[in-house]
Amino acid sequence: MEEEEEIQANEPKTTKFQSPLPILIRMRNVVFGTKKPDLYTRATFYINLFFWLTFLLWNLLGYFAIASRNMIFEMKKIPVEKIIQDRGIELGFEPNDFVTRVLVVHGVGILCWVAVFIGLVLLYRKRKQFIYFVLGGTLFYLGLNVFYMSFQYFREDTTGFDKLALLIILASCTLHAILMRNERVGGTIGFFGETSED
Repeated sequence: MEEEEEIQANEPKTTKFQSPLPILIRMRNVVFGTKKPDLYTRATFYINLFFWLTFLLWNLLGYFAIASRNMIFEMKKIPVEKIIQDRGIELGFEPNDFVTRVLVVHGVGILCWVAVFIGLVLLYRKRKQFIYFVLGGTLFYLGLNVFYMSFQYFREDTTGFDKLALLIILASCTLHAILMRNERVGGTIGFFGETSED
């Protein structure tokens, strides 16, 4: 009897609900790979991931707010459409045209930031193709704001934080691509000689 109890105590207990942690770890390994990159690559990745998340959330919230403007007005009595139309008139747009343009910018912006995320994954995996996705998505988003909306809109309605963040994304990833090319021909990816691995 004691032997049976001891055997049962040593057997792993099966429960109906298992922790999702192993699945999440496997998904992370599929996306980012199992090999951790050097310190400089990780720093570049995390800084740009922060800016990526900021822009993605802003575009998702903006798209949802504009697409749901009638529902917001019915529920909260906030005239989202009128606020956007008034700002469009100040910038020299036709009222309804400006609402449509802002909606398009947010919608296409979401797609641009998906492309940037693919680029960041490739950056983390140290694939040289990352630069095409990051620069392509970021420059297309920047072009939408400057040329599709107008330079005045970009100058007045884009915050200083957004402009600085876009500059950091473009500059840091371009520099990282140059350093990666240097590493492939036998140099190092850091500024101060060999980078230390954690």
